[in-house]
Amino acid sequence: MKIKLLFVLTALLFLSACEEKPFYVANIGNGGSLDGPYVIGPISVADVLGGGGGFGYGAVNGYPGASADIGRMGVPKHIEGYWAKQNPNARGYVAFYRISADIDSELAEKKIRTLRSYYKHYERNMGVMQVEVEAENIRVYYTLKCFSRVNDCSSQANSDPNHWVVRSPTNTTEVVVLFDGKGEMSPMPFPDSPYDEN
Repeated sequence: MKIKLLFVLTALLFLSACEEKPFYVANIGNGGSLDGPYVIGPISVADVLGGGGGFGYGAVNGYPGASADIGRMGVPKHIEGYWAKQNPNARGYVAFYRISADIDSELAEKKIRTLRSYYKHYERNMGVMQVEVEAENIRVYYTLKCFSRVNDCSSQANSDPNHWVVRSPTNTTEVVVLFDGKGEMSPMPFPDSPYDEN
C-alpha cells in the first residue's frame, strides 16, 4: 500500500513539475495603423497574470507605429478601448471605433511559444506586443523583431507545423497574430468615450 501511495505521489509531483507556468512575454508595445492616420486610445490589453499593457499612444500612422515600454506583460486575454480615423484632408475625424473582446489566451500562448522556438540561432527572451488598427479591424501581433538584414532569422525544421508564423504587414520580420477582430463603428463619437465632447 505504501509503495502504491509513494508511486502515485511521485507521479503527481512529476506531472506538476512538467506543467508549464504562466510567463512574461513582452516588455515593449507598439500601436499603429495599416491604412492611414488614426488616434488610438485608450486601448488596453489584459493578460493572464493579472496585469497587461496600455496601447493608447495618440496619433499614429503606419506599422508598427508608436512604441512604448509596457513593463512586463504576459499572454493576452482581453482587449478593450477606442480609436478614431483622422480626416486626412482636414481637422477632425471621419469615424469612431470601440471594442471589448476576449482573446483566446490558450491559443495565443501556443502561438507565442511557437515563435519563441522558431529560429535556429536568434535568441530573444522578451518580445514586442503590437496593436494595429485598420478601419474597424483591430489585430494584436507578437514579434521577436528578428530582422534578416542584421540577424540570422533562419527557422528550425518543423518549428511551425500549424503555419502560425507569418510575415509582418511590412514584410520585415515574423509575427504571430494573437487576435484578429472587428470593433463597433460609428460616424459620431460613442457616449462617454474620449472623443465625446458633450
